[in-house]
Amino acid sequence: MLPVLFHLVLPAGFGKPVAVLAVLLVAVLRTVAYVRRARKEGSRAGVGAALRDDATTLVLLAAVVAVLWRAGVLDGELRLPLHTYGLLIATAFLTGIWLAQREARRRGQDPERLADLSFWILVAALVGSRVYFILVNWGDYFGERAVVTTAVGRLPRILAFWEGGLVFYGGFIGAALTAWWYMRRHRMAFLPYADTLIPSVAFGHFLGRIGCFAAGCCWGGPVHAHLPWAVRFPPQSLAYQTFAARENAGAFLATDRLTTVPIHPVQLYESFGELAIFLLLVLVVRPRKAFHGQVLATWLLCYAVLRTVVELFRADVERGVVRGLGVGQWTSMAIFAVGVAIWLKARPRRGAAEAAAA
Repeated sequence: MLPVLFHLVLPAGFGKPVAVLAVLLVAVLRTVAYVRRARKEGSRAGVGAALRDDATTLVLLAAVVAVLWRAGVLDGELRLPLHTYGLLIATAFLTGIWLAQREARRRGQDPERLADLSFWILVAALVGSRVYFILVNWGDYFGERAVVTTAVGRLPRILAFWEGGLVFYGGFIGAALTAWWYMRRHRMAFLPYADTLIPSVAFGHFLGRIGCFAAGCCWGGPVHAHLPWAVRFPPQSLAYQTFAARENAGAFLATDRLTTVPIHPVQLYESFGELAIFLLLVLVVRPRKAFHGQVLATWLLCYAVLRTVVELFRADVERGVVRGLGVGQWTSMAIFAVGVAIWLKARPRRGAAEAAAA
């Protein structure tokens, strides 16, 4: 378990210019990509639309930098940790784009448009996962348990996703809504493109949960020490720190307080479960696809079941419990229902299967 690989140190005075340069670099790279695609399509109007889209990106990134600037986060020396979790998330994102573009070319879809969509999905996933976590833990940010009570002081803490506090379901819901909006705006058929993208989500989640294991977040409940794969998390992990802060910390920490008690590695349960779903989608479902939306619906159904089972072994009650069930379990039920609805609605009538799979 290695939460942080190393620290990048920026001397005092470098934080603000580096942040501004990063925003400008992203804007320039996206503008070049937009304009190249518009010219390739032979549309002068497309260049203007591309620049307007890029302006939206620039405003969004500039707003984040402005908040950090105003809060003083960029002042003084900055120690920027390279988290194992962050590295794996970045690897998952890049690998997912490559897999999706490869399938898009095979399906006759626009791979460059898919890459642009992936950028917005990433942004929406980060925002959605953070918002979901804050809603579940409202009291820690806006209630009686809130450490910071001023509006200016709350904003940096709300944005500090690198400190933990991301919920996959929140990210998935945000990404799905953004993908639907983007595809509708650019006249892209939702279900065919969703079928292309969803295996990348499964593979990315496989890598992401390994990152969770490295960071010690999304932890499991105590288990008998004789369980061969039981794990003990060290003091630098989120699991240990959260257990130590509880009133009954002794029930979760070893007698020498050097590690947690043995607990279920639920991160790995979910990680390898997602890998199994990914293989099911690309090796079984996709080659035999009978209608658009079948791959998406299969993932929704399978992941909802996987997450419901995994939640039985989790112990991070900070994610919320409603009427005896974790928020993740309630969300799994909703996701399962959506999967059933898509399957029933998108399933073709007799004789239409070949046309949908073409």
